[in-house]
Parts: sequence; structure tokens; C-alpha cells
Amino acid sequence: MLLVGILQFALVFSINNFYLKDILSKYWTKATMLLIVYIITLTVSVSFSFAFWYENFSAENYAKRSSEIQLNVLKKHLLTASNSFSKMESSLTKLSNYSAVTSSREKRYGGTCGGMAIPGDGPLTWLREDDAKYTMQYSKNIQQLQQELNFKVKDVSNYIKNFDPKKDVIKFNREVNDMVQKININFFQNPILKDLEIMINRRSGVNRKHINVINKRTQNSSVESCIDKEFTIGAKRVLERLKALQPVKELHFFNINDKNTLFARTTGVLIAIFNPAYTIKDVKDVKNYDDITYDDIRAVSAGFLIDFLILCIALYAKEPKDDFLYLSIMTNIINGKYSTELLEKINPYLAQTRNSLFIAIPYKISNKKIDQLKQLLLYMQQYKLAELYVNDLKAENLIPYFTESLQKLYPNDSFQIYKVDKNKFDKVILQNIQKGIYSV
Repeated sequence: MLLVGILQFALVFSINNFYLKDILSKYWTKATMLLIVYIITLTVSVSFSFAFWYENFSAENYAKRSSEIQLNVLKKHLLTASNSFSKMESSLTKLSNYSAVTSSREKRYGGTCGGMAIPGDGPLTWLREDDAKYTMQYSKNIQQLQQELNFKVKDVSNYIKNFDPKKDVIKFNREVNDMVQKININFFQNPILKDLEIMINRRSGVNRKHINVINKRTQNSSVESCIDKEFTIGAKRVLERLKALQPVKELHFFNINDKNTLFARTTGVLIAIFNPAYTIKDVKDVKNYDDITYDDIRAVSAGFLIDFLILCIALYAKEPKDDFLYLSIMTNIINGKYSTELLEKINPYLAQTRNSLFIAIPYKISNKKIDQLKQLLLYMQQYKLAELYVNDLKAENLIPYFTESLQKLYPNDSFQIYKVDKNKFDKVILQNIQKGIYSV
């Protein structure tokens, strides 16, 4: 709240002290700096306003929609993995059946493995039996993984139903990502998958020229060769499914209670507003968790509206001036016509400190003398020589700064107090009035 108050004060200050014409005058540096302060403060202030209005307008709906999108992506990812497991299991079962049938044929007729196999039991027959045994074993393992993965899909469906943007989103996010981490370890980084890949690579393609086989009679190991195109084709299908299994990325749910998240969202919204190529969407049409919606635009608009009202109020409350300085009065002032007469008129309304003069004007009183003083002050204001110091001061509060006669003259009135730099008054105003060095 303190920071918002400072920002709003900076806005009002820069508005109240900025004059567009100063950019084209000797005050252009000051005017430009005030304009920069205003723009920067406006942007930050809108971010704060957006955080408030967005939280009220649409954060809950967006957070819900964003979580559903991410959890559905996770669910789809797991269903795709389950489908890969299913096809992998089917390919391994086919390889196992193929190897078992081919092993039986070799026992009877021989002639497989590029014509090298001979009828009866032998190393090539045992090699086929190992092919069948290993592929069937991994087929069962993959089937078990698929069944366990399907249970996880149900868990994700429950998470979609249970997400509540008003509760502890950070805790919920942590629970989901803990589950994601376990899913990655159990289903995408499982040692079974790595072992399967090693086994398939060792027993397919050109590697089938150098396969270790255990002699079932002697239990000794020998290196055998059994090139088999059909087995290699089936093995490649398994490898393709293994490569398709990609770990799940962590999920990041939109937390409406996190101001940093809201400010980051504001930046994205402002970029989208000024990017003609960006398509703003309804919440129901959001496809990605970071899509910008029309509710975002409404929240930003509300922020701009608040600061626009601040602008209007600050402009309205700026240092008051009459509509214009009468040309005849200005001519008389700068040509020294009023001289001593005008200075004498100022004295009762004058108070001074070491460096400043203060002129008290009863602003609800209108007569020739007061009007001339107002015109003089208007002249000073236009040349940046005077500024409104106090807008409404009761007569009873004038003492001890002003003479008692002023309080007696206007006992029930209020005053506007103008502050004038003493050096400027002495060197510029008095000199101009007394000598009339300007001419019109």
C-alpha cells in the first residue's frame, strides 16, 4: 500500500508540475524529466492496478482454465505413452512368438539364419529360444508398466477436478510436480526401458552376427551369427516406441495470490496489446496456459481508467489561474505605470522570510484593488516567478506572519497564499514595475 501511495503521489506531482510548453522553452529538461517520471510511474501504477483488477475480474477463471489445459496436456502425454507401451508390448509379443515358432522349425528342418541352421538342437536353436524368452519377459514388464500408467491417468483426472485457485496453489503445484517426477522415474526413466533398449540393440541388425549363446549341454558361452531381417524389423518398431517416450515437463499453475506472477502477467498483456499480430482470446478459447484473454484487457483498462481519473483530478486541482491576463493590465504592469501605487497596495498583503515573500489574497473578495493584485500574481505565475503555496487559509491563522490589519480587513474570509522567491521579486518584478523596461 505504501508503494502504491508513493506511485500515485509521483503521478500527481509530475502532472502538477508538467507544462507542455516548457518542452519548447528553457525548461525543456525539467519538462522532459517530469514526462518520463509520469510515463514510468503510470506503467508501474497500471501494473499494480492490473494486479488488483485482474484478481477481481478474471484471475480465478483463468487460473482454472490454465490448470485444466496443463493437466489435460499431461493426461494426453500419459495416454500417448500408454499407447506406445501397448504397441511396444504387442511388438515384443510378436517377436517372442516369431522366435519360438522359428526355433521349432529349425529343430525340424534347419535352414534359417541365412541357411546356416541345421536340423536338431544346437546353438542357433538356443539363440532363437533366448530371443523368445527375453522378448516375452520384457513384453510382460511393459504390460505391467502400462497398467500402472493407466492408474496415473485417473489420478491426473482427479487433479483436474480438485484444482481450486483460491486455495494454496503453491502446495497443489508442488504435489502435482512430485507426481510428475515419480511418473518420469517410473515410466520414462525406468531401468527396464534402458535394459530393453540394450537387449534389442544387441540382438537386432548387424549385431546378430555376434550374439553370445549359452550351450545348454556344456553351459559354455559361444559367439553365434544369425542374421534375421524379420526379427530386426520388429526390433526397430520397439526402438521407435522407446524413443517416443519423452519425460513430462514440470507444470506451473497460475497463482492469483502471487503478486510477482500477476506483474509478469501484466507485462505479457501490455506486449499483446501493442502487438497487432497477437490474437486476444475468450477464456473458453484458451489453448495455452499463457494465452492473453479479453478479461486481461479489461483489467488493464481498469488500471488505465484509475490513472486517467488521477490525471483529470490532478489537472483540475493544478495551481489555479484566471482565464487570461488582461492585455491592458499587463501593458500597465510591464511599462511601470503602477510603480509605487501598486507596491503600496501589496504591502498590507505581504509577509516575508529570509528567502521568500508570501502574498495573501482573499479569493472570495472582488474589488479593483484585489483584482489588480490577482492580475499581478497571474503575471508572476506565467513567468514562473510565483506559485500557490496555501489554497485555503482562514483569516484567524494569518497572524503572526501577516499584519493584524489584514485580519481586521477580512475577518471572516479565506486566503490564498502565494510564494515568491525574494531575489526574483527584487531583481525582476520590482525592477520591471518601477523602471518599465519592457514595452508592448
